[in-house]
Amino acid sequence: MRTLTMAAAVAALAWPLPAIPGAAQEATMAEALAALERKHDTDRDWRLPRPYRPALAILRQASGPRPSAELDAFADRVAAIMADATLPEHVRRNATDVLMGAADTDGTASTGEGTPYPRAFDLLVQVYEGGTYDGALSAIWLADSVRGPAYVRGVFERSERPPLCHRGGGYEPAQLSGATNQGIPVLVPLPTPPECEGYSFRLDARPTPWCRAGSYLFRGIVAEAWERTPGERRGTGYGPPDGLPEHVADWHRRCAW
Repeated sequence: MRTLTMAAAVAALAWPLPAIPGAAQEATMAEALAALERKHDTDRDWRLPRPYRPALAILRQASGPRPSAELDAFADRVAAIMADATLPEHVRRNATDVLMGAADTDGTASTGEGTPYPRAFDLLVQVYEGGTYDGALSAIWLADSVRGPAYVRGVFERSERPPLCHRGGGYEPAQLSGATNQGIPVLVPLPTPPECEGYSFRLDARPTPWCRAGSYLFRGIVAEAWERTPGERRGTGYGPPDGLPEHVADWHRRCAW
């Protein structure tokens, strides 16, 4: 009998325990903010709730309405965490996920529970315009399927284009010297234009607002153009793909090549 009892206990542990109605309660605001400090390891603690979920449930009022002033004060705390450059990246990322999910209106960036928090999108914009978090523009793009792309397009249109200073554009270009080497024309480098002094052609060295906004706006167009480009050039990074509209080709030359 003891053997059977132990076997039954082991078998029971292999199944998830049923939820106890009424046992789970919404975290307090202090607990929700503290949860943002946890680093979620998807390999080791994937079964645990995501660290941003308690704060997201509060802002989306998943368990019932809260006073507006209370929500606003809490959201301001979350935005301050996102903007704080002294905090670890995973903490700021958790705060970003809270505001991104709270702004979501169509269920693509949140659990879909509760209702969107109206100020969340504006707080993401506030953090982005404060210039303290590189991931803010991406969060804006994803947070709202209408306002996000509209805001990113506005960033693109009002930002200054970077100089054409990279391979094939203006970074140490070459011209024919008139001489030949075994019948092959000799190329000689031209002087680097003043605006390109110290400019790197490395893609990760060009995170300008114009380049970043364009990367969201044009990634689909560029991907489709590469599919139409002959296979020998596809994925080589040699120039823009075939058939890009001129304004997208200009962005590609300045930012992605």
